[in-house]
Amino acid sequence: MSGKSFLTHSRHVHIAFAVSAILCIFFATGSAQKISLTLQDAPLTILKSSSTTRKINGIPTGTPGLIELRIKWHVMTFIPNTFNILKVELMHGTRVLATNECYSIHAVPNPRCIVFTRVDQNEASAAGDWKLRITNNTGHDVNGFNIRKESTDLNPLVPSIVTTFEPDCSVRNLSVSEFEVATNGTVRGVILGIPNRAGAVQIRAKWHTDVLTPNIFNPLSVSILRDGTLVTADYGHSIHSDNRDKIDIRFTVAPLLNGSSSWAVEVNNRYLKIKQFGIEKGSDSNPFVPQFRSTFTPACS
Repeated sequence: MSGKSFLTHSRHVHIAFAVSAILCIFFATGSAQKISLTLQDAPLTILKSSSTTRKINGIPTGTPGLIELRIKWHVMTFIPNTFNILKVELMHGTRVLATNECYSIHAVPNPRCIVFTRVDQNEASAAGDWKLRITNNTGHDVNGFNIRKESTDLNPLVPSIVTTFEPDCSVRNLSVSEFEVATNGTVRGVILGIPNRAGAVQIRAKWHTDVLTPNIFNPLSVSILRDGTLVTADYGHSIHSDNRDKIDIRFTVAPLLNGSSSWAVEVNNRYLKIKQFGIEKGSDSNPFVPQFRSTFTPACS
């Protein structure tokens, strides 16, 4: 089959997913800027010798990044400059990720309630709501508890604080263990590095024929599958070939609402046996193969 005839299969064929609308929203709103967070039912009143848990709104699902919590409240007493310590726990589902016993951000004594927590990809993809659990073990009730200064808080000593989430927008390199494909054979390899978040994927590839004759470039059919379903496909040559139609697959990814995906590259070979198929140069000693990587670029980049 020639490269031209195969192109009826489409160069970069895209299979529409039901979640494509979600992806559009992510790309329309994606930004490297910090996202302001809010606390359910805030501002809160927390009685002495009690504990309460409230949901944090605004942290995107499946996106690693940095949470910066800044918290304020007021002690319910007529005695001026009275400050008390609360126990504040940052939770994701049932997991406690950070615990601080601290004073309101405008208090005179330290430590004040400023919490920085980095969320990695595994934690970002895990199920569960983001929450704060606040425990008041003091002898005073408190009110005005919030992770930002709302317009109704007129105390001039409370600074204009906000709590934010800053997405990790760094580009990720993808990988697959190199493999061989026999003549008229089909082989799948697992792609590592595509997270469950909105972004753009670029996959390029290299391989060699199992012959001694130089400059023999063997075209392949290369497909990308998500959970076993075709996402896109291309037909072409290795990145170091002197042919123009090299494998260069690009597509966008929408996050799943629950769980994560398994990704695979499927190679179909109709010609000479090929070896060292890969999606990066890696340890390939062939000097004609340039340095290259396949990548995932988050939507916020």
